[in-house]
Amino acid sequence: MMNNSDYNRSFTAMVERHEKIIFSVCFFYASSEVSFDDIRQEVLISLFKGYRNYRKECSESTWVYKVCINTCLFSLRKFTPKLKTISFDELPEVHFQDDTDHETKEKLEWLYFLIVQLNPMDKALILMWLDELSYEEIAMNMGIPRNTVASRLYRIKEKISSRKEV
Repeated sequence: MMNNSDYNRSFTAMVERHEKIIFSVCFFYASSEVSFDDIRQEVLISLFKGYRNYRKECSESTWVYKVCINTCLFSLRKFTPKLKTISFDELPEVHFQDDTDHETKEKLEWLYFLIVQLNPMDKALILMWLDELSYEEIAMNMGIPRNTVASRLYRIKEKISSRKEV
């Protein structure tokens, strides 16, 4: 059994390894009703409470996704009586490591704009797909059959691609 100091170091290292997952899931679920900082804090608390019980039955990143998505969905239900979409103007400005390609930046911002408008389940599915998780991993994270993942992702991609591009 780890002492508190070792547990804290191990937890901090885990958060640093999966910082991108935590950030992106929280970013997509943040809204005007539930701020990014609030939802990230809820996620970090859930991760901290659950990390000691992580049984390594799945990959660490899969476990982090599961905790993040479940916490975000719970937070949305807890803090918002009815889920609403937010306008593009309310989104925080997205900063990319390489800002040299203006056209790519515009396309990514447009994609984020479309994703933010999806329902919470579809948002989670497309987010994991964009992070290159397999259909099997997504199915395990979401607790739905692999074929359901495939058909829902197909419909989501169709919905997004049918929208007028920038």
